[in-house]
Amino acid sequence: MESNPSEIIFVGHCPDRVGLVACITHFFASENFNILDLAQHSEQGRFFMRVEGKGEGYSQSIQDWKRKFYPVAKGLEMEYTFHTLSDRLRVIMFCSKTLPCPLEIISRVLSNDLPIELLAVISNHMNIAPIVKQLNIPFYYTQTEGETSHFEEEQLGIIQKLKPDMVVLARYMRIMSDHLLQLLAIPVINIHHSFLPSFIGKNPYEQAYQRGVKLIGATAHFVTKDLDEGPIISQDVVQIDHRFSVSDMKQLGADIEKQVLATALRKFSERKVIQWKGRTIVFH
Repeated sequence: MESNPSEIIFVGHCPDRVGLVACITHFFASENFNILDLAQHSEQGRFFMRVEGKGEGYSQSIQDWKRKFYPVAKGLEMEYTFHTLSDRLRVIMFCSKTLPCPLEIISRVLSNDLPIELLAVISNHMNIAPIVKQLNIPFYYTQTEGETSHFEEEQLGIIQKLKPDMVVLARYMRIMSDHLLQLLAIPVINIHHSFLPSFIGKNPYEQAYQRGVKLIGATAHFVTKDLDEGPIISQDVVQIDHRFSVSDMKQLGADIEKQVLATALRKFSERKVIQWKGRTIVFH
């Protein structure tokens, strides 16, 4: 899809102070740019803003927008980005044997319900291969037995060749090493059940059943070197009771996981997620 330079998303954050909204909106007004949506938030002395808008007959590039806004940003000590509304994030998806999450993402991409470009699927199991190959999505099988450094080197080679904007772990049942995360230097989003850390390791649903949990859910978060402790993007829960078997809980958990992961990817691809000091600002 070709980018339309007249439809722009601006995202920025800076030290909070009086007059920031007026300053930024004045810049867009001076560019004869119509703001269609504006979201803002302040916390811990920091100001966050997302602006979506449109101008008629624009031909300037994203680089032009960045250059023109630079004097304003410098005065505000602001970190900022510009994107065209039609830009699609280039994504590589990792998965394993469990398929509800990866199939949900693929379905939403094919139906244009999720604004990303799925570059490839990487898996340590072959069961999804016939599906993605039939859909003409590049598939890579990487054996994850043995030394971590060996298969991560292979995965890194694939990622560096395809140059994605981000990686999504759609129930990929291996831990990415901190070494690989540092070499990737792009966002990685993961999905897991919300029983952690109370029910860690194998068979979390069995553990939860034995404890008689009344809520189950899922969490989508950024991946960091600290296992399952990255900034949270999206979460959801559903209430259950004693009538739910382990099988019922697993089925319901899979449904929640795929919805939460899709929501997180949508928010991130629409430039509605800002990370700051281990937290996330997620605009509606």
